[in-house]
Amino acid sequence: MPYGIGGGGLLGIALEVLPPPVQSATVPSASGGTMASGTYRYYITAVNANGETTVSNEQTAVVTGPTGSVALSWASVTGATAYRIYRTAAGGAAGTQLFLAQVTAPTVIYTDTTAVPAGAFPTANTAYDSGTYRAPSKFVPILNESLANTENTVFRRPIRESADVIGAVAGNELAEGDIEMEALEDCIPWFLAAGRMTCTKTGSAPNYVYTYVPTAQAVPTRTVSITVKRSDQIFGYTGCVISSIKFGIQDGMLTFAVHVIARSEASQAAPTSSWATTAPFGAGTYSIEIPTGTAVTDTDTFEWTVEDNGEAQFRLKNTGRGADFVKFGERDVTATYSRDFITRADYDLFKSVTSESITMTASKGTNNQVTLLSPVTVKESYEVGLSGQGDLNRAQISYRSMLGTPAAYQLVVKTQENLPV
Repeated sequence: MPYGIGGGGLLGIALEVLPPPVQSATVPSASGGTMASGTYRYYITAVNANGETTVSNEQTAVVTGPTGSVALSWASVTGATAYRIYRTAAGGAAGTQLFLAQVTAPTVIYTDTTAVPAGAFPTANTAYDSGTYRAPSKFVPILNESLANTENTVFRRPIRESADVIGAVAGNELAEGDIEMEALEDCIPWFLAAGRMTCTKTGSAPNYVYTYVPTAQAVPTRTVSITVKRSDQIFGYTGCVISSIKFGIQDGMLTFAVHVIARSEASQAAPTSSWATTAPFGAGTYSIEIPTGTAVTDTDTFEWTVEDNGEAQFRLKNTGRGADFVKFGERDVTATYSRDFITRADYDLFKSVTSESITMTASKGTNNQVTLLSPVTVKESYEVGLSGQGDLNRAQISYRSMLGTPAAYQLVVKTQENLPV
């Protein structure tokens, strides 16, 4: 008996990229090559038309030389067109592997003899595989979701001695909806990966910094698969693009919402979930600067939105009814605040169309932060009025961002989450 919504729901997300290969144990030999004696370390990556995965598990081999060789093997990766092998020098430390050779799929073996490696291994997965379902890599606690599948069925009414519908023809298929969640720094980057922005990843384990800057690209380079378990049924949404994002503060807690446009949906196998214990941002964790560099303490509501106006694109094809891709439109970046109205100076800035920078930082510590920066904003509306004797004079202000440096906005997430981006 299904348990309904109860405690049975979940949502998971995964990047739609080829997974790295899984490397088998090496088989060293005292003959067959000219490798010097020593311990060698190996990585394998998979390649497709879009790029290259991150590295496989590491395997080592001890060669006795001077005529040694090493046989390598790995599991095939669906969708891969080639594999690349990386190796250290004799006695080299982990993480010093360099490019050794490339073999064409479906080959999944290679014998290392004597070649000298050159060229660093990749640290980001660029082997995009948009539209191919991937089981969740991250499970996300959400507040609600409204992903829904729509079909533009054509109901036929040819003139043929009848006033009724004669039949139905399958039309285009699209899945779309919103997901709202607590703004957890370990979950946000998974969704931003499919947005209209570039990501620069810095730092090292366990602390990483993801810096997002919007781009003018018309089509996203990366998509995600989103898995939703409703009751005992598993819904798998593929080719998912994040068309808009929204940060807000509700009762002191920072929330994060995204609008998702998916190319298609299908039933999938039930995933095995695992849940992190990341705490949300709450009251007392916020710093708001208007303009940037000047902290204010007279604000009690906040909302920051990026709308990229995504739109599914359908093309004539024989490979299913889902969208071919999602295009982006014009971008709107807005922010709204409620503030105490104390002086007229701020209102005069609104009347004179004066631009200013706005920064909001939510912080639970140096390495657990979310920072939103709008470097150039202009007040779009400014509402202030009297409501009664003894009441505070409150201002409702909305801002619109414009092109600035480094862009219309910058979003920085500091977290222990390690994404292959």
